[in-house]
Amino acid sequence: MRKTTTGQAINLICRAGTARDLFDGDPGSDTDRRAARLRFRSLLMAVHPDRGATTGRDNTDVAARLSELYADWRRGTDAASSPHVVGAGGTYALRNRLWANDRVACYGTGEPGERVELDRTAGGRCTSALGEVWPDVAARGMSAFVPDTVDAAVTDGRGWIAYRIPETMVSLREVREAYPDGLDGRDWAWMLRRILMTLAAAGRAHGALTVDTVLIEPEQHGVLLTGWTAALGGDGAALADLTDAMLAPGEPRQSQFMRAAQRLSPERQLAEYDLLLRHVYGRRRFRPFTIPGRSKNN
Repeated sequence: MRKTTTGQAINLICRAGTARDLFDGDPGSDTDRRAARLRFRSLLMAVHPDRGATTGRDNTDVAARLSELYADWRRGTDAASSPHVVGAGGTYALRNRLWANDRVACYGTGEPGERVELDRTAGGRCTSALGEVWPDVAARGMSAFVPDTVDAAVTDGRGWIAYRIPETMVSLREVREAYPDGLDGRDWAWMLRRILMTLAAAGRAHGALTVDTVLIEPEQHGVLLTGWTAALGGDGAALADLTDAMLAPGEPRQSQFMRAAQRLSPERQLAEYDLLLRHVYGRRRFRPFTIPGRSKNN
């Protein structure tokens, strides 16, 4: 495990809005408490005020904030003190952190399929992007490809959204873990086609396409894009990275195409991608896809 530098630790602590941004797991679990304690000590060592003599910075406030967040996490067994947000539709607990990037953190709430995406900085508007995208995608008959917001508000200056996903959905990270040697190109093809279809319907960049924000429904070949941000530019590089990450090493054609097509619009990418697929695999056919070890009821 790499040692956390002072700069990295300060950045983590200052960006943390809740204890769950730094500490994972259940405070009632001995294993999770030990892991949290080790993380707290590691971060505290990096930002301890005594280091000010060598770094030239007074980290007293940062260390105090770290101690406060650690105390909040330890009190997490008390539901009233657990991190949460309150909206017009109810109160949403921020339990296990599912993923995070520089702008947004996503949490499970403990309710099946329910998630909350929370801006990591005050004044951020990344989480408002989903509400802006959904009407355009729905107008094209593709509402199932993006989450439908069930609640949204601003808490302590940070925007957030709550939505639900079908319980049969899995992330591309889970797919990659189930297929460590990579996917057959025909399996990745239906996933990538649906991603491109959704981006074309949205008429704007997603901004945070990763193995965590892209979900699929294996049996029905569904795709759901979460984690929309107020993005500038395109998603070409992210799509190429996803293709490299998901495909088996012996499937170079799609990776080569996505690298070459980074600057194309999603509509153009989709049209030319379909030509490539027809050339490589022939006429399109439905190809069953399952996650090994995962039952239909999971």
